[in-house]
Order: sequence, then C-alpha cells, then structure tokens
Amino acid sequence: MSDLERRVREAFDEVELPSETRARTLAAIDALSVQEKESAVARKAVESAEREAAEPAMRGNAAAAARRAPRLVAWRRAAAALAACLVLAVIGLTGSRLYFEETAFVDIDVNPSIELGINRFDIVVSARAYNNDGEALLEAVSITGKRYDAAVAELTSSEAFEPYASGDAFVAISVVADDTRQSDALRAQSDARLRDLPCEGACHAVDAETHAAASASGMGTARYQAALQLMALDDILTLEDCARMSMHELRDRIAALGGDAAGESDGQGEGYGEQAHDGAGGGGHGQGAQGQGKGEGGKGHHAG
Repeated sequence: MSDLERRVREAFDEVELPSETRARTLAAIDALSVQEKESAVARKAVESAEREAAEPAMRGNAAAAARRAPRLVAWRRAAAALAACLVLAVIGLTGSRLYFEETAFVDIDVNPSIELGINRFDIVVSARAYNNDGEALLEAVSITGKRYDAAVAELTSSEAFEPYASGDAFVAISVVADDTRQSDALRAQSDARLRDLPCEGACHAVDAETHAAASASGMGTARYQAALQLMALDDILTLEDCARMSMHELRDRIAALGGDAAGESDGQGEGYGEQAHDGAGGGGHGQGAQGQGKGEGGKGHHAG
C-alpha cells in the first residue's frame, strides 16, 4: 500500500459514514489502485516494447546514415570537382577565344602576297595566301604560333623568300589594327626587319575598310592600293591584270605613267632600300652606295 493510499484510508476512518458506504468506497479505492498499478505495468511494458522496436530502427538509421556518409562525401567531392572543371572550362574557353581572336592584320606583298592575323599578344594566329607564290611560301615556312617579330624575321630570311628579296624587288608591308599601341609596335618591328633586307621596302598603316576591300578582291593591301593607282592611270588594266604583277612591276608601271610609285602609302610609314631615293616621297629613306634621301611618309622613287 502506498503512502497516499494509507492516508486516504486513515481519512476515511475519521469520517462517520454508514458501514456499507464505507465498504464500497474503500473497495473502489482499492480497485482504482489496482488499475493504476496495472496501467503503470502496462505503460512500462509498452514503453519497453517501443524501445525494443525502435532500437533496430535506430540502429538501422545509424547504419544507413553511416552508409550514406561516404556517398554524401563522395558526391560533394564529385560536385566540387565538377564545379572546378566547369570553372576551368570557362577560363579555357575565354582564354582560347582571346588567344585566337585577331586584333590586327599584317599584309606582306612582294610577288608572294600573304596576310598574317595577329592576336592581342602580338602572336601570329593565322596565315593566308593571296596567290600561288604566297601559298608556296607559307608551305615552306611555318610561322603561326610565333611572335610577329620572330615570324617576320624567319619568313623573310628563309630560302623560300630569298628569290623575292633580291635585286630590284620591293617588299610592301601593310598594318591594320584598331589599337594604336599594337599598330605602332607591329610597324616598328616591320621597319626593323625591312632595314635588314637587301632590297627596297616600305611599311605603312592602313585603315580597316581598305584592308577589307583588298581582302575581298583577293589581294594584299599594298598590291590592291597600287593596282587602284595604276588603273587610274591606265583604264585598260583590270584588277586581275594587276594581281599578276609583282610589287616591283606595279611600281615601275605607275612611275612610267607619271604617277607616284609609292602612292599606296598613307603617309605614316617608312621606306627602306639599297638604292638611292630622289626624296620625292615623304617619310622614307633609302640607304646605299649613293647615300640617303629623307622625306615623310614612306614615299619616294628610287634613282636607279
């Protein structure tokens, strides 16, 4: 008997009740006590059963969590690796686009006519021939992937180029670039190379529209400009006729018709040569046995 039950019975002993009522009340209290005990036992049994039932589930959940943990870690690592790969891919694509994007063009006209595409890092990323001699030259000398100064030096010092740079040949280099810094750098490198050649030459800047028109006509820019000048002096000639002439021939025909043999220049270049110039042009200077003549713009006729 619990303490509570004992006190209840003692309280009932002090209350004056009919004997029958007292007996029924005490019996009810005893019954409630028994029910409470049975309920407590039942609750404990249920709780014990629930714990026993839950333990496998808990163990299973723990085991499942333990099994999932490595997979979760592996997935997170895979996701991180994939993200890193995506970042590298984006960087690679961006870098590739920047590398192969042509920001300047350099046309070299002798008899071979070729166009070099230059990227923002002054590296040759493309090379195009405008005639058969140009194709043969590019087949003989690989220049893509090289810095422009090294590429033009290798090209013009090659055995394939040698026949076109001797005697009375004329090498015309045209530079087109939106970036003034890059244009100046490419022209300076071209001028430095022209000074080392055994023939005459000139380098000048051209605008993008003229370059595009020349390219559309299948000609290097300097050859195209000389052809327009010659056709203005001799309306019988066509672009196709002029395309078959070397730069030396075009200049000689222009001079014979009273034109300015260096008229294709825009006045921003320099001319170099072994033979003396008469100074009729602006900007160029010739070096040779007869001395030097200086002017402005890379224009001038040679004296002999």
